[in-house]
Amino acid sequence: MKRLASLLCALVSLDARAASPPAPPLNVAFVISENFNVMDFAGPWEVFQDTVLRPATPDGESRNAFRLYTVARTLDAVTTTGGARVVPSYTFATAPPPDIVVIGAQSDNSPALLEWLRSQLGSSATIASICTGARKLALSGLLDGRPATTHHGYLTDFREQFPKVRWIESRRFVRAGDRLYTAGGLTSGIDLALHLVAERFDPAVAQATADYMEYRSKDWLQSP
Repeated sequence: MKRLASLLCALVSLDARAASPPAPPLNVAFVISENFNVMDFAGPWEVFQDTVLRPATPDGESRNAFRLYTVARTLDAVTTTGGARVVPSYTFATAPPPDIVVIGAQSDNSPALLEWLRSQLGSSATIASICTGARKLALSGLLDGRPATTHHGYLTDFREQFPKVRWIESRRFVRAGDRLYTAGGLTSGIDLALHLVAERFDPAVAQATADYMEYRSKDWLQSP
């Protein structure tokens, strides 16, 4: 009887571990290609790089909540808006499995990118677009029948190009579905990233990150 009870306890423990979220650091993949927008990239990057968990180790040291890397079709250097040159860390084929994918405004509309995005959502990653990064999600079909937002200057065009998407204006970010988010232009990516931090850990962790960044907006607290 005792052996049966021990076995049941072990099975329950295994089930609990399987159901629990992955332990930090969580992988965050930033998709980049020619003419990727610096603010779409840098805002969320800063949020995730500044998020730490305290205490996290037996000696009380803090640890990073996220591991960040860039991913692209090839390892060739790409040029940002404004002219900075960035070398991707991984290709779509070699990138570690991401927990979160961030894609901002940029040039690549290739079948390889669209298929990779679809596969990541199918593999349980969360995908977050910033600004016209939403166009990549629309092209991939991931936004069909779903609410979404983008930079206000592109809403009219996107409504015509992608009539299956329910485009919403005047929102910093919108939850398009399970593990799928779109943000408006530029600085709205900061709010979405903070929202994702709060969702995965705790609003207090997100607030501590915002305080460290001296970011005063509370828009990340909105309902998505």
